[in-house]
Amino acid sequence: MKNSTIATTALLLGVLVASACSPLAPIPDRSRFFTLTPAPAAQADAETSERAALIVYGLGPVILPAYLDRNQVATRLSPTEVAYSQWDRWAEPLGTNVSSVLQQQLASELGTDTIVAYPWVGIPVDYQIEVRLLRFESDTTGASYLVARWTIRDVQRDRKLVTKETSLTRSGKANDTPASTAALSGMLSELGHDIAGAVRKLPPRGPVPEPATKRRRK
Repeated sequence: MKNSTIATTALLLGVLVASACSPLAPIPDRSRFFTLTPAPAAQADAETSERAALIVYGLGPVILPAYLDRNQVATRLSPTEVAYSQWDRWAEPLGTNVSSVLQQQLASELGTDTIVAYPWVGIPVDYQIEVRLLRFESDTTGASYLVARWTIRDVQRDRKLVTKETSLTRSGKANDTPASTAALSGMLSELGHDIAGAVRKLPPRGPVPEPATKRRRK
């Protein structure tokens, strides 16, 4: 009976060891989820806040390259090759996260909550801020890059007021997604800072001229 018990125990241990070594054994889930966050910004002065409160800003569309429109974190291997992480993922769609960070950064820098995200329906927007990210990723050395073209448009007068390109680079450590995400967050906040600076320099809004057809009817 004793020998039988020992044999049974040995068999069970053998099965457990074989299962652990088997290629069919379950693979541990090592997924990690990341989000971009805005940087702390200096409080807007009273004049900036008072002026911004009278204007409705429309942020968007914010457009990312299609190759970044996926859950996996992308790494640039070469000018023509990108790799996607097996375990490191974005906690929400990257385009949504980017738009949210820019909206929070602008609201903080301008001292206003009158910033609506695209698409806005039934909201009379005064200035539209369009952003197209041409590059927003890290490479195998850990360096991170942001290249964005952005435009501020007077919606009521249907004309572009500002068109600029922001290009940023930050060094980092290879194979360190938390550090790369922090670098991307910092550059995105810097982009928001650039846009807010351009918004502050816009001339005060005057009355929107009536269309010529309406003037002739009076």
